[in-house]
Formats: sequence, C-alpha cells, structure tokens
Amino acid sequence: MTGFLCAVISQVSAVFSLTISVLGDEDDGLLYRCAGSKADRMLFRFGGKAFFAVVGVFIKSALTAEQCVSTKGQKRMKKKILRTASFALATALSLSVCVSAFVSDGTNNNVTTSVLPDSADNAVLNWATKVGKSWNDGPSPVAIVGDDIVYTSGDKLMRMNKETGVVDSVVGQRAGTNSYAIQPVTYADGMIFSAFNGGIQAFDADTLESLWVYKDSVGGQSVSPIYYNDGCIYTGFCNYGSGKDDQYVCIDVKDEDPDTTDEEKSPKWTFTNKSGFYWAGAYATDDFVVLGMENAKANTTDPARIVTLDKNSGSVIDTEYTVGGGVRSTISYDKDTDAYYFTSNGGYFYKATIDDEGNFTKLDSIPLGGASTSTPTVLNGRAYVGVNGSGWGNYKGSAIAVIDLDSFEIAYKAETKGYPQTSGLGVVNENGYNYVYFSENASAGAIRYVKDKKGVTDVLDAQIVNGKKTAPSLFTPTGAQAQYAIADLVADENGTIYFKNDSGYIMAVGSEVEKLVTENAKTVCKEGEAYDASDLKVYAVLKNGVKKDVTDYVTIDDTALTADDDFVTVTYKYGMYRDKTNEGAANTTGVAVSPVEATIDVTVLAAEDYDSVKAVEKLISDLGEITLDSENDIKAARAAYDALGDLKEYVGNVDTLTAAEEKLEELKTPSSSSEAESSVSSSDVSSESTVSSANSEDTSSATSSAAESVSSADTSKAADSSSKTANNAGSANPNTGATAGVCVAGLALLISGALTVSRKRK
Repeated sequence: MTGFLCAVISQVSAVFSLTISVLGDEDDGLLYRCAGSKADRMLFRFGGKAFFAVVGVFIKSALTAEQCVSTKGQKRMKKKILRTASFALATALSLSVCVSAFVSDGTNNNVTTSVLPDSADNAVLNWATKVGKSWNDGPSPVAIVGDDIVYTSGDKLMRMNKETGVVDSVVGQRAGTNSYAIQPVTYADGMIFSAFNGGIQAFDADTLESLWVYKDSVGGQSVSPIYYNDGCIYTGFCNYGSGKDDQYVCIDVKDEDPDTTDEEKSPKWTFTNKSGFYWAGAYATDDFVVLGMENAKANTTDPARIVTLDKNSGSVIDTEYTVGGGVRSTISYDKDTDAYYFTSNGGYFYKATIDDEGNFTKLDSIPLGGASTSTPTVLNGRAYVGVNGSGWGNYKGSAIAVIDLDSFEIAYKAETKGYPQTSGLGVVNENGYNYVYFSENASAGAIRYVKDKKGVTDVLDAQIVNGKKTAPSLFTPTGAQAQYAIADLVADENGTIYFKNDSGYIMAVGSEVEKLVTENAKTVCKEGEAYDASDLKVYAVLKNGVKKDVTDYVTIDDTALTADDDFVTVTYKYGMYRDKTNEGAANTTGVAVSPVEATIDVTVLAAEDYDSVKAVEKLISDLGEITLDSENDIKAARAAYDALGDLKEYVGNVDTLTAAEEKLEELKTPSSSSEAESSVSSSDVSSESTVSSANSEDTSSATSSAAESVSSADTSKAADSSSKTANNAGSANPNTGATAGVCVAGLALLISGALTVSRKRK
C-alpha cells in the first residue's frame, strides 16, 4: 500500500453500530476494518477483489473494494458480517467457481472428492421437502452454497438448510420465471446467477438481494447452463425452430451500480446462431471459449457447429461440424488427454483437440446408438454419458455408456429403466474404482450408478431385470417423491447427494448413519430438572467414514429427571427410507429407516447434593492461574472437596485441583520458584510463606469453629455460623486471601454434615 487514509466513511446502525474505516488505497493490502458491538472483521484487497477476514480464513466478498463504501455496499457488508460462522467457513472453503453444476476444478467434469455411498445398502433418504404447488412454481435443480441448498421456485430465489431441508425465510425476488426449470442457479464470487425467460439476474449470495438484471435483446428460453469463468458468466437463449438469430452472451459480473438492485446489464459480447442454444454449455480457457449449439434447421440429423470464440471479443476463431444433430451438452475438458468432450442429440460422442490459439486440430466421434444430451464425465481414461433408448417405455435401450478413451470405443453399456438425460456425478473410491451416478428420466426417478475402471468390459454388480443387465440403483424415490427426473446431481463434503425431480420434492440422499458419538456430555444431573445439553456435542459417524457435527439436529428428552433415571437418550431423526439390494435382482424400495439413537449414562443427584458438587467445582475452576498467593484458595477447595464424602466421585474437575496443588508445591520449592516466577525474590517467598502459615492457622481455627456450629445446630444455623466465623477470621488479615479460604472451609464442613447422597441406579 502507498498510504493510509484512516477516515471513517459511514456508520450503519439498523442492527448494531458498525463503522467502516478506510485503511488503504488502491493497492493490494488491508483496506477496511469493520468494527461494531457484534463484529470485528477486516477487509483486504487482493487482485482487485475484496476479502473478509473471519476466524482466520478469507471469505470472498461479492463487493469490489469501491463498492464497500456505498450505501448499499455497507448494508450488504453488514449483513455478511451477521451471517453465522458456519456459513462463512463453508463459503470460504467452497470453490469460487460454479458450485451449482460442475464443481470439481472448473473442467465441467462434475467430479467430487467426497466419499459417496457405494451401494443402496449404505444410502438413505435423509429428508425430502416439497417445493411449490404446481408445475409453475416447482423447484429448479439445486446448487450448494455454504450450508444451504439454493434453488428457484416460480419468481422466487430460495434456499433451505442442507442438513434438514427446512426452508429459509429469506427470499430473493426474481425479475421473471422459467418455462422449464431445467438448469440450476450458478454460484460464484459471492453471487448467485439465476436465469429467467430471456434474461439473467444476479443476487447477493448472503442476502439474496438483487444486484443487477440482464434482459436479452432477442430473448427466448433460458435453458442453457450459466457458466462462470474469470469474472464473467456465459449462457445462451433459444427460440427453438423460429429461425431467429438467438444469442449466446458473455456478461461481466461486476456490480457497477451498488445503489441500484435492478440496473440493466449489457453484454461484453454476443454470438448468434439460428435456433439458438438448447442446454448447450461452454468451456473457457485463458484465451478462448469452446461452444456447441443447435443445427440451423432445428432437427436431430443435420450437422451443427462447434466453435471456438475469442474470450475477450466473442469473435470466431475456428469452426467444426458435428456428424449429426445439435449439441445439447456442456463441453468438458480432461487434463490427462488434453482434449474436449461433448455429445450430440444426433447420437454421437465427440473428442476435440484444440491448439493454444483456439484452432481445431482434430474432431473424432463414435456413435452411441441413441441421442445424448449428457455432458461427459471423464475419469481415469474413461468417459460416461447417458444415452436414450427407442422410446418412453421402461428398459427400451436407454443406458449409461462407458467409453474407453484409449481405444476410443464403447467398453459396454449399463441399461437403465429410463433415459439418463443429464450429467453424471463422478468419484474415485479408495480401491481405485470410478463410481458415476445419474438420475434417470423414468417414472420413479431413481439414482443409478456404474462401478468401473480400466479393463472392465461388463456391468459390475448388475441387477438383472427382464433378462437384461442393468445399472445398479442407489436410491429409488417412492410414494409422493416418485416422478421423472431431469436434474444434475450435486454432492457436499459429507458425501450427501442432492437432487430434485418432477414430484416437486428436493431430496437429500446420503450415507447411512452408523452411530452417534457424544462429547462433553454432562453425566451428573440435578433431580427435578431437564438434562443440561449446553456443552454437548453430537457427531454422526456415517458408513462412508465421515464424522459430521449434528449437534443442532438432534433431539434430547427434556422431561424433568428423577432419581430412577440412569441414562438420557439422544435421537437423530433424519432418515426416511432406502433401497435394499437383492443380489442379481432389482432392489426392494421404500424400506423404512428408524431414527438413530445414543444414550448418555447419568447419575441424578438430589437437588441439594447436586448444588454442593457444583459449588466445589466452581471453587476449583475459580482458582485460575496458580501463584504463591493461591495457597489458601487451594487448601480451601481441597477441604471442600474432602468434605463431600461419597459425593466426591461426581466432581468433574478434581484433576484441576490436583494439578494446582502440584504447581503450588513447585512454586514453594526455592529453585523451581526462581525459575517459574523470576519476578518473586527469595525474601518475597519467605514473607509469603510466613503469611501463608498465619493464614493456615486462621483457617484451622475457623474450621474448628465451623465444625462445632454444625454439630450443635441445624443446617441453616450452621451455615450462618460458618459465614460469620469466616468473615471474622478474614478481617484479621484482609490482604492475604484468608477470607475466601476460611469461608470455603466452613462451607466444606457444612456440606459434610448436612447433605444426603443420591445413588446411580444399577
């Protein structure tokens, strides 16, 4: 940085007092510090972007540096600060590229590193949430943004908690609706991009407030995915069969006018094609964009163009043509083969090689035996695409095609009930097998998968249906959730798969919970009160090996505890039903799943006994940092502990007391004392020892007096007598800490003589 301005620009106080101080100028470095009663966050500039510093990580802001000091920018920044730390961390750790669709490394391969369920016996429907009341407001496919699932419903942008399926009350207002909610929203750079008929709208990912709107001059259906790369989004529109020159556009995502929520954006460039772009998605390098499109006559037999466009201007660099049919897939890129892959509605799989200048050097193709709109998922020398069969009937030739890239041949097909019309979700398991999952456009909308690796030539773990080897099913919706499905699958870090189908339900299918594990559980409880779970942490251990925090999603019996209770039950209720595998045959579907429970062994003490134990624990916890001045407090805590008798076993922090005593002895040893507390001279130690001795005598005297009081009076009188004795003893040496020590000693005898013990039921 070249200097500091250190000037307060503005103050926002709708929820709490927040000041935004400018701490730097145009260069990279510390830019703003946001301070308030509920926040203290710093904003950094790096590479022209603004970053929030929260709990040691960077969260990319949707704001540029200049926008942070505008009126709307301040409001947006404040709302960001108010978001929970869990969202902040998840957002920081998530990729700033298109999380909605192809999450891996920007190659459009839709590959995850999460551990996904590897069979129906390990998978369960965690929850299913109904969205909308009709086709008009049914949900779009979903995107994962932080801890939320984000989707559209009619003219609303919405989100729900991905662990529970509970819909958030915060809603974004869209500028229009979709004829078909085929594509998910796209998340990047702290923004959510949502398509509506003839346009695109950007929202703040935190607040769901509109940022800007793009309305295409030609218009048409918005059924192409929104692809993000390097500060721009790319998408196309389609007036199918109209002969219009429909547009594919590149839009800079920057919010040039933060004070306006509906300013109209202009495209950076446009590219046109007759009959437009139907499901076609782009891939961008540093220099050029690769894109397929419809054929001009809008049928499935004539060739269609695939082009490379200059990334900055949109001008055509080079053109190739498909063997037949329009391109309705996104272009995916594989680093290992340095090639681009896509499919065509005419029934072909393509491999394109392109030089550094964007010129095609080769375009290879193989017939698939049916139409494909599936974006290839490329893993370890294999490609996986969905292929359409001969009709809408069940098991009519639709399949997942497995293509070996070395031989450039179809290795085999795994037949499916219906057309796997979208893209696969891929992962490599610990044994080196590729698992690739597809939703199928058939009556139930099942999730199917192939288990594959190089050299495999037939369907592994096949289910035989009507004499055919079919791809195994991971999960099959039943009842109200069963419907046709055209939606990409997305997965989170826990291996949970999220998707929607035509039933209007959004569903979460994850690895089944094997057990619950509790930490920081209170094992000593008070009779007449509900279990105190304030410090409790609960983790679900999944069959895929993941251990996730479910503390906020469990229920605990909140009835008052009695002396007969010896355990408390913790219940995790998120599990509805699953498939059950039948070797070599179709799965049994709709198998109910019981809630998962864990028990915490507890001892329930009578109220007065519990209070006594807690009083001693507090004395121990209040010891704090141990110095030579702590001796009386330590002795008093030990006396109180010993006075508990049979209740001593319920003191949870006695190790702290023991450690304090050991530390005190170390300090009292001259050689150790000089090393541990160099600021304490030998004369100080000697003086302290003398004072401590005097205090010890005072404490002993006070203790004897308190004991006499307990033996000759009832509990309340004993307490009063102990208190007076302690106060009198303390007043003799007001600066030595004797007051607290003697008072505690009296309390110790009071506890010893007046309390009863509740036993844990065996």
